[in-house]
Amino acid sequence: MKILAIILLIIVSSILLFMGGYLLGHQRKPFLVFHPESTPTLGGVLKICGLILLALGALSLFITIIGQILWALLIVLCAAFFVSILSFIMLTYL
Repeated sequence: MKILAIILLIIVSSILLFMGGYLLGHQRKPFLVFHPESTPTLGGVLKICGLILLALGALSLFITIIGQILWALLIVLCAAFFVSILSFIMLTYL
């Protein structure tokens, strides 16, 4: 059971790191229906959200190495909460 938790935490960490890098990489480029090059506040939101997601991904990897399941659960809950908040923030720029 512990191996399954480690594998799932590695998957969550990689998703968070990818999303954070993607958001940081698209601060000035259009993606999907968003155009941050014409809306400077959207670029700032992408920068802050990308940095937070990268930090959560790195922290999740660190906790995976340490092996503390309680802290891993806390990180996964924080990541889920933050990604849902991010989606609501992005809706304001449609």
